Amino acid sequence: MALNGLRVRSRTALRSGATLAAFRVPGYPTMWISGSASTFGWSVSLVTISWTTLLVSNSAFAVGVTFAARLAPSLLFGIPLGGLVDRFDRRRMLVAVNLGGAAALLLVAGLADIGQLGLAQIVAISLGLGVLDTVRGTANQSYAFDLAGPSGATNAIALSNLGGQLFGSAGSIAGGIALDSAGPAVAFGMAAVAAGTAAGVLALSGRRGAGARFTPRLAPDATRSTTLILRNHLVAMVALVVIVGEVLGFSSITLYPTFARDVLHVDAGGFGAMAAARALGGVAGLLLLATVGLRGRGGALLLSATIAFGVGLVAFSMSTIFALSIVLLLFVGCAASCLDTLGQSLMQHSAGDHERGAAMGVWFFSIGFGPFGHLGVGAAASVVGAPLTLAVSGGFLVLIAIGLSTVGTLRRLR
Repeated sequence: MALNGLRVRSRTALRSGATLAAFRVPGYPTMWISGSASTFGWSVSLVTISWTTLLVSNSAFAVGVTFAARLAPSLLFGIPLGGLVDRFDRRRMLVAVNLGGAAALLLVAGLADIGQLGLAQIVAISLGLGVLDTVRGTANQSYAFDLAGPSGATNAIALSNLGGQLFGSAGSIAGGIALDSAGPAVAFGMAAVAAGTAAGVLALSGRRGAGARFTPRLAPDATRSTTLILRNHLVAMVALVVIVGEVLGFSSITLYPTFARDVLHVDAGGFGAMAAARALGGVAGLLLLATVGLRGRGGALLLSATIAFGVGLVAFSMSTIFALSIVLLLFVGCAASCLDTLGQSLMQHSAGDHERGAAMGVWFFSIGFGPFGHLGVGAAASVVGAPLTLAVSGGFLVLIAIGLSTVGTLRRLR
């Protein structure tokens, strides 16, 4: 009887609790499944592209080039592509983007199968997938807002990010296993199937949000985003932290294939496990942040996450034991996830209600600096080695964050 009562209370809590509120919104579960499948394919493609690049070129700098190509569209086209998403039905846009991703991944799988996948082809496909990633990310967040409405948007986006972390971790493991057992052609094919599944799930669903009608934007408001960072000191300071984190912290993923092969001496499966550990750490970070919240000290939390990120990278750079490196990557992933989410949240809190979109434009602009970091650490690792490069990069991240902590307005940001 007690067990049955516990089951009833558990089901009631799941159905009525605030944590999973978005899943009670018509159409949201379908969007969540589609987004999770898409993220699974994204993770498989990321692991496969980075590992294949290292095998083809034997160069950490080349791996950095492929990551830079994947991220460059965020800086170059983020705001215009956001305007494009606003002009069309977002559910249909997501279907089209995922179908485009599936087609591109099938093409690269075919090239790998016939032995024609060289560095030039990998960079080109990374650039194309980066454009699709930018559109997909913008459309997915917008569609979650459409379905849940203003009052439920935060919960919907948070759950979507959590699903992305979980399925991203699974995709990293699956990608590594596929690479080891069957080669890059099959791994790219797996990513294509995931993207196709994401498109199919949404295509078969006719659900839309109650507020699905939009006022078309004839042109993206790039000028407003640019002037906001000049007019709003707090937005500019948060943007600076985000840029530093991207260039010195998130660029570390360029070096992970080299660490896997040359420092930790593991195969593609081990590399996939490393990526999965980082993603699982991100899940822990999201849950921690959801539990703690800002509590009126958002700026202090942002700087603390940045410092923790740098410390984790320095510690990881010194490890030659695979199990210890996995634990450290869990810590790194947790700090990175907190930094990323706090940057988005505080950017919104620092702007007025009428400038939320402009603030997100600044955020996309900020993360668009990531390619410079990938190219920089890739080039440095080719000269002085991956461990020293990562140690210096993480150390500078810590020092800059400590320096920024002396800025009272940033430290006290709520």
